[in-house]
Amino acid sequence: MTNRYVIIGAGAIGALLAAQFELAGRSVVLVARGMNLAAIRENGVVVRRPRSTETVRVPVVGGPEELQLTHDDVLVLATRTQDAEEALSRWAWLPVSDAAGRPTLLAADLPVLTFQNGLATEDLALRRFRRVYGVSIGVAASYLTPGEVVSPSYPVIGVVRLGRHPAPGRPDGRFGRRDVPAEQFVHDLREAGYEVEQVGDVHAYKARKLLVNVADGLDVLIGTDDERRRARALLVEETVAVFAAAGIEVAPAVPAQLVVEPVPGHEAGRLSTWPGSARGAAGEVDYLNGEVVQLGRRHGVPAPVNERLQRLLGAQETAGLPPGTNNVGDVLVPEPGTVRAVATT
Repeated sequence: MTNRYVIIGAGAIGALLAAQFELAGRSVVLVARGMNLAAIRENGVVVRRPRSTETVRVPVVGGPEELQLTHDDVLVLATRTQDAEEALSRWAWLPVSDAAGRPTLLAADLPVLTFQNGLATEDLALRRFRRVYGVSIGVAASYLTPGEVVSPSYPVIGVVRLGRHPAPGRPDGRFGRRDVPAEQFVHDLREAGYEVEQVGDVHAYKARKLLVNVADGLDVLIGTDDERRRARALLVEETVAVFAAAGIEVAPAVPAQLVVEPVPGHEAGRLSTWPGSARGAAGEVDYLNGEVVQLGRRHGVPAPVNERLQRLLGAQETAGLPPGTNNVGDVLVPEPGTVRAVATT
């Protein structure tokens, strides 16, 4: 069987993945919207790399109404975390046709790969989809212009940990039955330029990545390097304490394996939160720092720095203010008796 990857979401993760699959000769269709859809339809996905720029023509649609799902399809959820529930509900109950064109299954019977940060998406998918594969991905890619992705790592595009959710392994942490679909996903991702490992408990790897992601929101604040280091350390310290109280296993840290090089004309150093905020999209803070806050409240462990960052960015986005409006100092030192979250001019 040859999989066709239906990639839902054409941001940095989804558009780059579609381009890499296409370059590797894998069957793929990208689901985009708005100006991004128009740009990719007209010009393909433009991938800017350290020493080259490639234009990759990929099949692209605006939604499920333009696509007939088949038994060979694999759904790849590449939206932001806050958009996952809407996408899952939109796709789950669509008909899936057999080789003769007869609708015999639903999309919820197909495998779904979840590429989101945080710990929430896999359980959201499990409400509808019976075969959920969580994916923890590390890439340095960014998307600021419709139809264009900056990918500063080459030839290894990104680092992936992939596993079935919930974990099907034995109590000793080893795999149970052989998971043939997962092995195929791993093979195809490797062929597309990603370093991939199949893991028994992908949730633990997503928890490890969340220890990094809780500091992403600092990228849209102004402040000194020292303030950022202090805030990052406090955010991680709180998250570790919350995970321990909640009994959440965290995968061991591994050395950085991704080489990141300068891309001509691109300002390096911006994390995923800045492009999203710069485009006016809602941030992921409710599923990153908010995840820590929620778990802390459930298990009686305070997470005040995570909560302050969540409140600050939530209020900033609600007010429609741009990146660079507020200060890292507001995360470190709260203003008593106030809901200090936005700056006024």
